[in-house]
Amino acid sequence: MGTVLFLVSGTLCLLLWQLFFSPDPGLSKIILETSLDLSDQEILLLGGLAKGQGTLSVDVDKIRSRYESSLLIRRAYVEKQGPGTVRIVLYGRSPLGQIFIPGTFSPLVFDEYGVVYQEGKALACLNLPVLSGVEVENGKLPEPLLPLLWDLKNLQEGAPLLFDQISEICVKGLEGTLNEIALFVESYKLPVILGGSLSGELMKKILLVLDSLESGDLLKRFEYADFRAQKVVLKKREGV
Repeated sequence: MGTVLFLVSGTLCLLLWQLFFSPDPGLSKIILETSLDLSDQEILLLGGLAKGQGTLSVDVDKIRSRYESSLLIRRAYVEKQGPGTVRIVLYGRSPLGQIFIPGTFSPLVFDEYGVVYQEGKALACLNLPVLSGVEVENGKLPEPLLPLLWDLKNLQEGAPLLFDQISEICVKGLEGTLNEIALFVESYKLPVILGGSLSGELMKKILLVLDSLESGDLLKRFEYADFRAQKVVLKKREGV
């Protein structure tokens, strides 16, 4: 019994010595794993970290919370790996579309979760569709849009060539649920009316109809093409 108490006391004393009297070696190595378009210094500043700071001041939960409070970061993992080493894994957001907000000099982007943020890369290189007809509140798009955003995400990942044909989506009816959108396709001036959902098969049908109308020089005769029903409805322009 005495031997056990001695061992426990010895271990406790060693821990107390390391905690209060042993010199803190400080952070000597920070492992960063991320695809964010930011410098290492900018990433460390976001988390409130710096090489050389005391390891005792490194609170992984607080650092993770700081990272995840940034709109640029969807998820963060922070862990200590041995003396003086911290590993940080950051998952950024993937831009799905862009939106113009009054009072800003350049468009912002949004992801499939409806989070609106500033993209570091040049938007001209991303070829993203423009979303209009909605307001952004607290950095997010209205929740009824989320099903449509996930449709767009599936299209972006599964059929990128079809996704790239979309130039703009204008929200027309948004009262609790998404009832109507006007979709604009690259190279075609005729608006396409949809009920709020989108798929690869529907995009193929839209392109087929628009191409047929253009080949017959008929696009200018119509105001819009309505795809909300099984049969496409073409609204003829007045006086044509």
